[in-house]
Order: sequence, then structure tokens, then C-alpha cells
Amino acid sequence: MASSSSNNVNEIKEVSWSYNMATEFKIFVNNRITQDKGCLIRYVEERNELRKKVEASQDPIRKRDRNRINMLTAIINDIIDGIRELEGQAKLMEVHEQASYDED
Repeated sequence: MASSSSNNVNEIKEVSWSYNMATEFKIFVNNRITQDKGCLIRYVEERNELRKKVEASQDPIRKRDRNRINMLTAIINDIIDGIRELEGQAKLMEVHEQASYDED
């Protein structure tokens, strides 16, 4: 009987650990999405300010400014892709979690 009882305790610990890890990972993913969105907003604002500055001047766009705008646009696109990927992972976790509950 003692081994059966300890097996149950071990199973409960394993399930609890797994649940806590899943919860912690979801919290991590959600925090990461929030941080990435904040970063995205800052880069978009910086790029837009640079564009306004360049458009306001009568001088032709300097190559350095054009390169900076292109770089900011590329970073913005990468951040958007990363956010979409994290949101997809979060959605998969929800589906997997729901499937696990449905099996019980």
C-alpha cells in the first residue's frame, strides 16, 4: 500500500508542477507580447517622427535618413511577426489546455 500511496503523491506533484509550469509559461508569453507591443509603439513613433522631419525639410532625403527609416520599418515588421508568433503559441496553449480538460 505504501508504494501505491507514494505513486499517487508523485503523480499529484507531477501534475501540479506541469500545471504551474504551463501557467508560468502563459504568463511569460503574455508579458512578452505586452513588452513587444510597447516596443513596437515606440519604434513606430520614432519612425513617424523621422518621416515628418524629413518631409518637413525641403532638402532631398539624405541616404542616412532613408536607411534609418528602412531599418526602423524592418524592425517594426520583425516585432509584428514576433507578436503574431507569440499570440499563435498562446492560442495553441489554450487549445491544448482545453483538450486536456475535455479528456478529463
